[in-house]
Amino acid sequence: MRKRKIRRRPLIADLCTLMFAGPSRLPGQLVIQITNHCNGSCPQCGMRREAEIERVKLPAETVRKALRDCAENGVEAVSFTGGEPFINIPEIISLLDYAGNLNIPYLRSGTNGYMFSSGGKAAGLDKLIRFVESLVKSPLRNFWISMDSADTATHERLRGLPGVIDGISKALPVFHARGLYPAVNLGINRCIAGAMIPPLGEAGSEDEEAFLENFRRGFGAFFTKAVDMGFTMANVCYPMSFESADLGTEKPAYGAISDDIMVRFSRRELRLVFRALLETIPAFRKSLRIFTPLSTLYALSRENSRDLLFPCLGGICYFYMDSRDGHIYPCGYRGDEDMGASVAERRTAPGGQDPAGLRPYCKKCHWECFMDPSQLFGILRYMIRHPCKTWFGKALDRRMLRLWFADVKYYLACGLFDGRKPPD
Repeated sequence: MRKRKIRRRPLIADLCTLMFAGPSRLPGQLVIQITNHCNGSCPQCGMRREAEIERVKLPAETVRKALRDCAENGVEAVSFTGGEPFINIPEIISLLDYAGNLNIPYLRSGTNGYMFSSGGKAAGLDKLIRFVESLVKSPLRNFWISMDSADTATHERLRGLPGVIDGISKALPVFHARGLYPAVNLGINRCIAGAMIPPLGEAGSEDEEAFLENFRRGFGAFFTKAVDMGFTMANVCYPMSFESADLGTEKPAYGAISDDIMVRFSRRELRLVFRALLETIPAFRKSLRIFTPLSTLYALSRENSRDLLFPCLGGICYFYMDSRDGHIYPCGYRGDEDMGASVAERRTAPGGQDPAGLRPYCKKCHWECFMDPSQLFGILRYMIRHPCKTWFGKALDRRMLRLWFADVKYYLACGLFDGRKPPD
């Protein structure tokens, strides 16, 4: 069957929205957790197969209704996540096709890669081709494959998926030959280079430099491994742990949060981790399309990070749907703010002003899912609305502003990370 062509809104329309309307009118996105079932054993995730949690999945009709709501309310990006979202391959392919028929343009999902291995070794080529072709025929725009470490043995031990790295390497040329370019997705952890990077001690600056160098080497080794395997695109997920977040009274909805030492970082450690990533990415931007914005990493690496970050747009134009109840939340972090069973309509008051209650304010976490785009859009909106303060009053940090311009130039050069297009 011929794949339906999806209309994509021109970039100029988004810029006009930014200039004349409030934040609730920005292009929206919904992350749908279709299940919390998983066949991986990742210690850094609260949904690993050994976790003693109630296993649930959203009924397909609930997901289809959410997709119809997205199409009717101008939500243009939908991501399917888990657990392992591809634990039922025919169902997720069906949901992707349904979303494509609703003309939702930006469809994304990813996997731990279990289908690339079989019996402790790489899956056979026939199996890989069948899976790849099922994805290629769908309207999926971006597909990511998770990888935790530059060291093959470490990654496969953590995931409980022997043979998966070899299987991914075999699958990538099959993907590329058919016009789909998967991204490697790194969840930051202490085993990024293999051996566990120990927690930061109390030895002061000397200890900090050693910690920083360990992560510089780790990120460098990881991106080098990704290039050697054949990846052309990459993304980085920031740590999700109880200690790494200002939980307070919050009860995260998304079950990936963990208290394992692998992803548990103090604020002092996090600033160094983000600095190491900030210093490593530029060397790989020519060999990999890396989505992670340098302007956000710079803000997160600073002592005064809260002052440099713009409020998150979660609950305004970005939303999260949880598999446990099928309800909408502002994000996977703010689990105490149940918004009901439907994506909220994003309306504006006369004159393009946002109605009460729809002004961004939250800076509670550092999860990249909604924070990265919120920061990128936040800087742009500020420059459009306060040009004098930006350029003459120097209200924005100068280095962050320079990095933001570099990010935008790079994003455009990368074709906005279209997973259906080869790297230029």
